[in-house]
Amino acid sequence: MTGFAARIRRATMVEHREAETRTFISRLMAGTIPVAGFASLTAQYLVIYRELEAAAEAMRNDPVAGPFADPALNRVPSLESDLAALYGPGWESEIVPAEATKRYAERLRETCRTSPAHFVAHHYVRYLGDLSGGQLIGRTLSEKYGLAPASTSFYRFDAIPDAKAYKTAYRQRLDNLDLPEPDLETVLAEARRAFAHNGAIFTELGTTWPEDIPAAA
Repeated sequence: MTGFAARIRRATMVEHREAETRTFISRLMAGTIPVAGFASLTAQYLVIYRELEAAAEAMRNDPVAGPFADPALNRVPSLESDLAALYGPGWESEIVPAEATKRYAERLRETCRTSPAHFVAHHYVRYLGDLSGGQLIGRTLSEKYGLAPASTSFYRFDAIPDAKAYKTAYRQRLDNLDLPEPDLETVLAEARRAFAHNGAIFTELGTTWPEDIPAAA
């Protein structure tokens, strides 16, 4: 019988591919978005992770969601540090949530503090994705934009020395989810929705920076 980790991966393949191949992300990875675009994306992530990590606090003692709410994954301190490096001391005033970000944050606020199924879905989409590709993305962006490590700490998990082992254990937790089938279906549907929310943010940011700049040498 297929484990749930494989099942959720298969169920979200299309949405995952669509989100990560949006033009904004492709251009960002190519170094043709202004660095202000990278800073704005970092700001959108802060809005999202503040909501998700508030939900993690609310879910920490839940028998189903609690095992996923690991403080070692927390991204908010890293994002705040990155934004301070990117914008300077007044960085909080530079945070302008995109409309798509507001919708994403509202969805997290509405569902993830009370529903284990919704929390696990959004947690999976964000954190397992960060662990899987984050370090490579961070290195690529640092090279393309000449960014100091202080601007890209979001992409590093200093509290998790062995990302591969952690991901294996995370997938085992997914396989061990103690939820009835209707709730597992909710996880799948909400994970697809989470990828759609991410894609909508990339699309909106792409309209903010519609023109390419020359790639960094």
